[in-house]
Amino acid sequence: ESTCNEWAPCYREGYCDANAMFCMWDLCDATKSYNSTSCWKPEGCLGQTVNFDSSSDVVPVKQFSGNPNTNAFVSVFEPDNTKIEDGKLVLDMTYDSAQKKGFGATVHASHTIQYGTVTARIKTAAIAKGVVSAFIIRSDQVGDEIDFEWVGKEPNTVETNFFYHDILNYSNSKYFDIGGDSSADYHDYTIVWDPDFISWAVDGKTLRTLKREDTYNKSAKEYRFPAAEGRVGLSIWDGGNSGAEGTEEWAGTPTPWTDSTVYQMFVDSITIKCSGSDLANSESDTVEPASSDSQQTSDA
Repeated sequence: ESTCNEWAPCYREGYCDANAMFCMWDLCDATKSYNSTSCWKPEGCLGQTVNFDSSSDVVPVKQFSGNPNTNAFVSVFEPDNTKIEDGKLVLDMTYDSAQKKGFGATVHASHTIQYGTVTARIKTAAIAKGVVSAFIIRSDQVGDEIDFEWVGKEPNTVETNFFYHDILNYSNSKYFDIGGDSSADYHDYTIVWDPDFISWAVDGKTLRTLKREDTYNKSAKEYRFPAAEGRVGLSIWDGGNSGAEGTEEWAGTPTPWTDSTVYQMFVDSITIKCSGSDLANSESDTVEPASSDSQQTSDA
């Protein structure tokens, strides 16, 4: 039986309320909300390019009205460590002395996506070990995810990874040298998500292509391929002081901090094309995987 009521109908993590922080699809728990219509429906995909030249492009989730045409992205953490500055989205991570680790930022698209092409022009925060920058498409409801991640101990390397129903499989991740420091310059990172394949590209060069047919698990008799509707997300977080041994080893530890330290991830633009696979049909160079002894744990 729900503890929510008609004035605070949406349930999330033990509390009920009526704003977007509780009611947005993929945040709201429909099984514990007031009734079957309390949680907002998935918004569907909205093809657009966001250049982050307006303060309305990203708003704190509590201020989101539910209309993705008004605000392209929402910041889901409190306090809000995001800002738009000089035509860039800036995600800050500062030191939380009470937790003895960094407190970062996460933004989610205000609309959902299920297949399409997403390109984000990013300068990462990979300037110190332990600092993790991420660009993902994820469904929190079922645990499907496609991502790029960067760790500060290897600023020239990008990790490509995917999850099916949050099943941790280290063989899903592949590492690539992008030919320079990811925190020094902007690069275009592209995820092409099709019902039959996923590809990851940097600056128009395909790093990797995963075919759905190659994800079949014989014992489970299922394709372990991300297919659930989700949201585009960007985040910065402290992997080096996370307290999880595997995560700290992967990210580098400890993350260096002083009370005045601020790590920043910059996003110049994001282009979302719904149900598109533009790069899949173009001729592009293929980059060989870089060797890496590190392993990822899903903590983003």
